[in-house]
Amino acid sequence: MDSENYKYFDTIYGKGVLLVEMNRLDKRNAFSPEFIYELCNIWDYIENESHIKIGVLKSKSEDFFSAGADLEKLIPLLTRKKKPESEIERKVIEENLLKKFYRKNQIYKKPIIGVSSGHCLAGGFELLLSCDFRIISSDSKIGFPETKLGLIPAGGGMSRIIKATTRSRALEILINSSELDVYKLLNDGLVNEVCSRKDLIGVLTSYLDKISNSESNSTEMIIQNVDKFNELSLQDSFSLEEELLNELSNEE
Repeated sequence: MDSENYKYFDTIYGKGVLLVEMNRLDKRNAFSPEFIYELCNIWDYIENESHIKIGVLKSKSEDFFSAGADLEKLIPLLTRKKKPESEIERKVIEENLLKKFYRKNQIYKKPIIGVSSGHCLAGGFELLLSCDFRIISSDSKIGFPETKLGLIPAGGGMSRIIKATTRSRALEILINSSELDVYKLLNDGLVNEVCSRKDLIGVLTSYLDKISNSESNSTEMIIQNVDKFNELSLQDSFSLEEELLNELSNEE
């Protein structure tokens, strides 16, 4: 993958890992239609290229992950106050690319690790939640201020938060939050690790080693099926894990 194909992302490949760095720094990685379109293409590339085993999503800046939706370029499109003026804007609306952007459109099999420090608000937090593993700095400013603007976290935020924690805790997170306690998020299971900024790369490396040293078919099978277990009774989940093991055995 050539980073020159993208305006808002830098990509680096090595040893089965594609590092994807958001690089719309002048707008704090706010999501414009072009930004959304480019990341959707990157998601497809990771999923479809057999040499890629893991994706990593982070910002080029340590001071912010993302500020969420671009209030000038994206929100007017979504609220129909502005008509699409380009082919990309038309695709974002007509093909509902935000669903793909937030990885809500299908069951993915390649693991994505999200790494965040500094500000990670609104849609930025939802993008982080779309990753399979989430590593954040202890000084992160994370939250959902959408209700203050008369909006809701509909980029997967409500669903992923509500499924992960209790009702009362979900309400605390979802209603006008701007600086959530990161260690409470760790206890909720919403992030995997909290560490200092200087330790982020070291923690990321440990996760890359952990996943890379696992056989890819097994890893992909677990990621594809992990959400199904929440919908099943205990006995049915026992049956599913046996089916999956048999499927793996027959592949060998």
